[in-house]
Amino acid sequence: MTIKNSILKKPKISIIITFYNLGEYISDCISSILQQEYTNWEIIIVNDGSNKENSQIVNRIKHEKVKILNLKENCGQLCSFMKGLKYATGEFVCMIDADDVLLPNYLSTLLYIHLRNNVAFVSSACGEINEKNELVSLNYINNPIKECAENFPQVLIENIFNTNQTYTIEQLNTRKAPFGSWEWNPSSSAMFRKTALDILKYYPDKGFWKTGADKVVFSLAHLIGGSINTSAVCYLYRHHKKNNSKTTLSTGNKKYLNEEYIKTIINWNKKLRLDTIYMFISHKKDFIEKYNKINYLKMLFRVIFCINAKICAKIIKTFAHKLICI
Repeated sequence: MTIKNSILKKPKISIIITFYNLGEYISDCISSILQQEYTNWEIIIVNDGSNKENSQIVNRIKHEKVKILNLKENCGQLCSFMKGLKYATGEFVCMIDADDVLLPNYLSTLLYIHLRNNVAFVSSACGEINEKNELVSLNYINNPIKECAENFPQVLIENIFNTNQTYTIEQLNTRKAPFGSWEWNPSSSAMFRKTALDILKYYPDKGFWKTGADKVVFSLAHLIGGSINTSAVCYLYRHHKKNNSKTTLSTGNKKYLNEEYIKTIINWNKKLRLDTIYMFISHKKDFIEKYNKINYLKMLFRVIFCINAKICAKIIKTFAHKLICI
C-alpha cells in the first residue's frame, strides 16, 4: 500500500476585491496577491459598475485563479462584496480594497493565527503608502495594538518587504468591543471564516452601504464569533483623494476627524443598530434554529443595550466644538 506524504489539505482562501473606478491602483493590489507566500487562493474581482475606462483596465487582468464579475450598475461596497461572496469557494474569505497592497506574509500569517484560535476573523496591523507608492508610515495611526512599529517586516534596501517579524495577538469579545464599536483596521486587514459571514444574507439594507461596508461585516461577524487583533503588519493602507475619510487630518500621533466624517460615523452606527435589531426580529425563527433561543436572545440584547463609549465621546466633542464656536 502506498502512503501519501501528506493527507492534509491546505485551506483555500477566497480574496474578494470590490472595485469601483480605482484602475490606477488595481494592478499593484493584484501583483501583491500574486507574490503571497501562501498559494492556495482565488481572487474574485467585483467590478461595481465602474466607468468604461476603469472597466477596461479590470477586464485586461488575465489569470487562471482570477474571476471577474462585471456589475452593470453601482450597487455599493457591501452589495458588491455579497455578490462576490456567492462565488467564493474558500473556507476563509478576505475583503480587500482595490487600492491597498498586501505584504507577502498577509495570507500565511492571518491563516496561521486563525488555525491556532477560534474566532470569526483576524485583523492585522498595517503601514501606510500614498498615491505614488511611497512608504509614509510603518505604523498606521489607528492600529489597535500600539507596538506595531516594532513588528513591521525588517526593511532592507534590496527588499523593503522582507517578512521576518514577531507579533502579538489580542482576542476580543463583545465586552471588549461592544456591538457597533470599531477596534480593528479597515477592510483589507481582515481574514474571515466563511461560516461567520452567513449572517450577512439576513442584513436588510445592503444598498445603503455604498462605502463603509467593513462596519457592517466586521460588526456582525464579531457579534457571531469574536475576533483577534494582531500586531503583525500584513498590508499597506493607501491614502489618496478618493478615500472615504479623505477630509481627516493626521499629524504626528494625533488624528483630527473632520466634523462631517464624525456625523457619517454616527449615522452609520444608528443605521447599523436599527437594521440589525430589525434583522434579528424579522428572522427570529431562522436565528433560533441556527443558534438556539438562548444565544439568539444574548445576541439581540448585546445589540440593543450596547454602549459605544468611543462614539459617545466623539458626539460630546462635536457638540462641545459647536458651543465653543458659537
